[in-house]
Amino acid sequence: ISTEKGVARVAEVAFEVGTATVGSSNVPLENAAGSEIAINDGEPLWASQVVPVTYTLSVSNRFPASIASAPTWDPLPLVHEEWSEPAPFNSVVNGEARANVRYTSRGYVRASGRHQLGDISQLINLRVPSAGFSVFQSVQAEQYTISSNRPVLEVRPLPTPAPAGFSGAVGDFTLESRVVPATAVVGEPVTWTLNLAGTGNWPEITALPPRNVSRDFRVVQPQAQRTPAEGKLFEATLNEDVVLIPTTPGTYTLGPVVWSYFDPAAGTYRTVRTEPVEVTITAPAADPNAAATRFGIPTDDDQTADAPIRATPTPAAPSRSLLDPLPSTALASPPPAPRTVLTGIIALLALPPLLWLALALTATRRSDPGRPARAARQRLGPNLTALATAPAEAQPELIRAWRRDTAHFWNLDQVEPPADAFATHPAWATLWRESDALLYGPAGSLPADWPARATAAWRAHAAPRFTWSRLWRTAHWFPALVLVLLLAPPLPAAAPASPAAPATAYAAGDFTAAAAAWEATLAETPTAWPKRHNLSLALAQQKRWQEAAAHAAVAFVQAPRESATRWQLTHALERAGYTPPHLGRFASPDALTRLAALASPTEWLHLRLVAAALFALALIIRLLRAYTKFPPGAAGFSLTLAALAILLGIASGIALPRYGPAADPRAVIIPQATVLRTIPTEVAAEQETIPLAAGSIAIADQSFLGWRRLVFPNGQTGWLRTEDLISFWQTQ
Repeated sequence: ISTEKGVARVAEVAFEVGTATVGSSNVPLENAAGSEIAINDGEPLWASQVVPVTYTLSVSNRFPASIASAPTWDPLPLVHEEWSEPAPFNSVVNGEARANVRYTSRGYVRASGRHQLGDISQLINLRVPSAGFSVFQSVQAEQYTISSNRPVLEVRPLPTPAPAGFSGAVGDFTLESRVVPATAVVGEPVTWTLNLAGTGNWPEITALPPRNVSRDFRVVQPQAQRTPAEGKLFEATLNEDVVLIPTTPGTYTLGPVVWSYFDPAAGTYRTVRTEPVEVTITAPAADPNAAATRFGIPTDDDQTADAPIRATPTPAAPSRSLLDPLPSTALASPPPAPRTVLTGIIALLALPPLLWLALALTATRRSDPGRPARAARQRLGPNLTALATAPAEAQPELIRAWRRDTAHFWNLDQVEPPADAFATHPAWATLWRESDALLYGPAGSLPADWPARATAAWRAHAAPRFTWSRLWRTAHWFPALVLVLLLAPPLPAAAPASPAAPATAYAAGDFTAAAAAWEATLAETPTAWPKRHNLSLALAQQKRWQEAAAHAAVAFVQAPRESATRWQLTHALERAGYTPPHLGRFASPDALTRLAALASPTEWLHLRLVAAALFALALIIRLLRAYTKFPPGAAGFSLTLAALAILLGIASGIALPRYGPAADPRAVIIPQATVLRTIPTEVAAEQETIPLAAGSIAIADQSFLGWRRLVFPNGQTGWLRTEDLISFWQTQ
């Protein structure tokens, strides 16, 4: 080497590389700690097949350890999810106890062939004793890098030929198609929704299959929305809503939509096909632009070819004329009181545990080990009584019965146990030997006091009692026993047909008389929503828009699916100049509000009860399947019922809050601006009044001499005259 003193020569040095050990223990590191990657349990996999990935870190219990870093890995060409939280577990390898942690994930490889993955490195801290033999020997922590194996993957190519509609999806998927509404008028938007869901190689899935639509529709196709499951890379849904604007009346078929994917579990391609849906498009009743104007969609007259079509309809303008009165005599069903529903559910919640208790008690008694002993002791008493007075020739048969029951009483497995089996009970042993002498010895008779001594021994020993603690074994527990079958309330009968006088007066232009007649009918049958709608029309004809809007809101809440009530609600609120809380959102609905409008609050409550009934039925089937010989197919049926119940429950949970206080049977709406009083009197000098806006909705919980006490959602209370409010469901 060159130095400042010139070139110098140094002696060579040699190092002997040995196996790495843990501290000064002479234990090789690979024996103290190790890690392993397992992919698909070492089985071959298909290209793009999502398979489980497991990484396990194992440390000998001789060296207490702690994790110093997360696993470091370059997984290419494997595409995988984030590691799960480490799960600890214990094991024994070659007689040595080891502490382990396991990380799990999932992944896939796009290309077929043979691929070797990189290893996983992870830092751990091991506690090892220091060198030396001092009594003050200490334990110190040392850090080590643990490297895993490098697995080799055999990735099989997908079979050929692939179906025409295959775009590279591998996994398990479902495809759903929905068209809403199935009947529309020209200019009214029709939404065609495709929903793809499942588990598979979602990073490779970018679009839904194309759809063919008649040229008689104008198409607005927004960007498809992908919604992955939380924390999951390979579980997601892809949703695409295409808005179709019909321009020509007729009947059209939408679909079917065909989509193919590869099922790695079956090793074959599968093709899903949605059912075709027929859509009926009708011409507008009067104005060809009415439907488009009603939903706020530009018509052909005011929209250029390049102008975008708004996919979400909004009631931007009221109708150009009022609709005709409805002749229907239908009645809406008022919703049950919240306390009634809650009380019923709480009372019924006790039934599934009682069913479980009965089934578990029956099963416990049937399997009780002390049951034979109790039955045997019960038979011993009459046997000994008969033996005391039996003649000599009848004694052998009674003695044999006594011996059988005695063996059962003492839980002896032998058919003919020896007397030594009763060594811990000398009196019974003596009785047994004497019975042996009767049956098998030359004497052929029992001592005279034998029945008395046998009876005393029988009375001195009780049979084992039933153990109630066995009832609480894990095998008798059934999870989620919270609901039971509940019948939905009966539907109300139709209202009696009202005379044609109101409709006649309305047609003749006597709107005041028509309004008075319909109002009189509603005083007796407040849930006659067609009459409520007609009253709103009559008031609108008199320009009493605030009252008309209030009655339109009530009619809509009672029958939200009816197009006439939706039309009148939008039209009347536009003219009234106010928007009732919660109900105003139905004039410009979003997706969840449109869901709520598919049923009235009463119907949603009935669906909630139906969901409870289905879920309870599913639980009862599972209970009976666990304790009785129920048909095997009932398990799958119960899962279907439970899934349907959960969907109905979620839908009702989303829809009911959209109606707000209007879903309460005591709900009222204030049609005109007034004042709220603190006490039920009109003497203003003696109380404080609060201004009350038109369109306010409250709960009327008390009545007093023509006054109603109102409770508002913010907790405010006050009194108002009965004639100054309109009830949603009840008579005034």
